[in-house]
Amino acid sequence: MDFVLWVCRVMHVFSVVVWIGGLIFLNAILHPISVYHQQTRMVTVLEAQKRFLPFVWSSLWTVLVTGVLLMLLSPRFLWFDYSTTWSQLLAVKQVAFALLVFFSWQSAKVFARMEEAVAEEGDIFEGWRLGLQKLLRRSIFWGIVGLMCAGGMAVV
Repeated sequence: MDFVLWVCRVMHVFSVVVWIGGLIFLNAILHPISVYHQQTRMVTVLEAQKRFLPFVWSSLWTVLVTGVLLMLLSPRFLWFDYSTTWSQLLAVKQVAFALLVFFSWQSAKVFARMEEAVAEEGDIFEGWRLGLQKLLRRSIFWGIVGLMCAGGMAVV
């Protein structure tokens, strides 16, 4: 049983690092560089963002499965009991995960619109690009909230 818990923890942490780290890379490195060089419509930039989407979905499913296993195998977990600090942090972490799933789904839809608008003239592409950046920033925020809750759960 200890091995299963260890594997779940490692996979959970690794998937979160890939997911949130990739979002931070896109938001803090790729987007500013492409804006600075005025190459936001460049095929390479769009392909890099498109290539990241499967990593998001695989990380999402891994975090979901390992998170449920870790939750169910924890002796502290009680269904619908939010009387302890640990269970309150778990609830906030679950809300953060649900918001991350929603924002990732929205980001995929916005990115599809960006791909359609790349050939069109006008500000349509720029509007979708700015919308994607807002979604990425919200995802990063809620990812950090989830990480802080996980840290708090480990300490409490």
